[in-house]
Amino acid sequence: MKRILVTDDERPVIETISLIVRRELAGEFEIAGTAMSGREAIEKAGTLAPDIILMDVRMPGITGLDAIREIRKRGSSAVFVLVTAYERFEIAREAVELGVIDYLLKPVSKDQLGRTLRRAAEALDRRTETERREIEHQEREETMRGFVEAAFLHGIVLGEPFGADLPKFRTVLGLEEPLVVLGAVAFLPVPGSPNPEEDVRSLHERLRATIRYKTTAIMGPLLAGHAAMLLPVKAPALAEEALADLRRSIQQSHAPELEKGTLRLGFGGARPLEHARLSWQEALRHVLTGNTTGTLTSGQHAYDEDEAFQENLLGGAVERARLNLERILEPLQALPEVPLCDRYRVIALFGSAGRVLARRGLADPKAMQVAMDCEELRLASSGPLFVLAAQARFASLVDTLGRTPRWSPLVARAVTYIHENFGRAMSLETAASALNISPNRLSRLFSEETGQGFSDYLIDYRIERAKEMLLQPGASIKQVSLSCGYPDPNYFSRLFKKVTGLTPTSFSSGLPEGSDGTI
Repeated sequence: MKRILVTDDERPVIETISLIVRRELAGEFEIAGTAMSGREAIEKAGTLAPDIILMDVRMPGITGLDAIREIRKRGSSAVFVLVTAYERFEIAREAVELGVIDYLLKPVSKDQLGRTLRRAAEALDRRTETERREIEHQEREETMRGFVEAAFLHGIVLGEPFGADLPKFRTVLGLEEPLVVLGAVAFLPVPGSPNPEEDVRSLHERLRATIRYKTTAIMGPLLAGHAAMLLPVKAPALAEEALADLRRSIQQSHAPELEKGTLRLGFGGARPLEHARLSWQEALRHVLTGNTTGTLTSGQHAYDEDEAFQENLLGGAVERARLNLERILEPLQALPEVPLCDRYRVIALFGSAGRVLARRGLADPKAMQVAMDCEELRLASSGPLFVLAAQARFASLVDTLGRTPRWSPLVARAVTYIHENFGRAMSLETAASALNISPNRLSRLFSEETGQGFSDYLIDYRIERAKEMLLQPGASIKQVSLSCGYPDPNYFSRLFKKVTGLTPTSFSSGLPEGSDGTI
């Protein structure tokens, strides 16, 4: 029901309109109030918030148009209808500019009033709907911008090539400046906190709000206790000033966290957007080495030992890899609380090594999954405990390697080929061709060293990968089938049941066989 404010300096006109509304239009409209002057109409429009205002054109003092202008200025969303004794009046253009949607001629009749009020109500509804859609559109744009920001910074962190999409990101994000400075932020929980993950998440959200509303930078999602920031810069000479302003804003809002060390910042150099990844790498190195001033001293190579660890382990030089690990762990030994960045650095080191070893066929994938369960590294908070857990995890890794058959280079290459190409159409012949060996020789060597035929090994590996995919939320049997190299989902389902004893649907749902209606 729409509420009406009736304004006229003639009492009979007000009473006539009010009577018609109450008797004939009560189901659609109600009288919110009346006014007999422009000034009174201005006051009551503010207090009563009517939907429709009927405004007399000519009144003593403030005219109807002046009153409309003032009511509009004060933010009223009402629609206006003029009440006049003249069908042709000279103020029509000004009235239209003020948003007046119609007019009533005196004396006001029942039919005329009904038609005019309904047109006013329809105009109000259309405007309200338009405003609602505009707000929804703005909200969608804001949400989409957040997704684009997150995707863009996530891509920079992961080193994804943007190629032809880079100008699109620049346009959507409004990055008109030619240069950017990337920042890396490490979020660390309060020592002894009962809920460290919540501490990190909360601090990330608060810093992201600071960046969003108080600076020109943008900030990405939380990744392993870190996040990326991007600061647009107009020119190299202005980079230091822009960075100082950013630091100042963060300092003002997060001084306690910076002082306690639960928030650590590092920044790279100003670079073109196309080379933002290099700035990110510099920033991340500053944070990981604890050098948050933004200048990297000579001789600091944060990842040399990590790379050497991988190379030695993959090359079979276990003791050298152990020495590399000890050098990585040494700075953490005496810490009362291991920073998240260092914790996940070591976890990632083990995970990466295990994945490569399994992919190359140098370790059994199932055994390696067990060896790579690094939960104790995530939970060990103090330096001494963390070092002990890391040493134990390395011992488990070495033990798994020792129990894994050391295949010949040719069979190891064949296993690697299966692991890397299981999602494509594959046969003994295609694999042999890719490895530049005869099918008969590959079949013989593969069976002798693995104890399985090439096809059986391929099926087992595909089914194991299918199991992993089926346990993912929203997994589609058809998509899993295609991803595992089986274009026919029905054939895949029969093969899956033959190997596992369960249909893909039963396996993914965790239900006993037959509970999903399958046989």
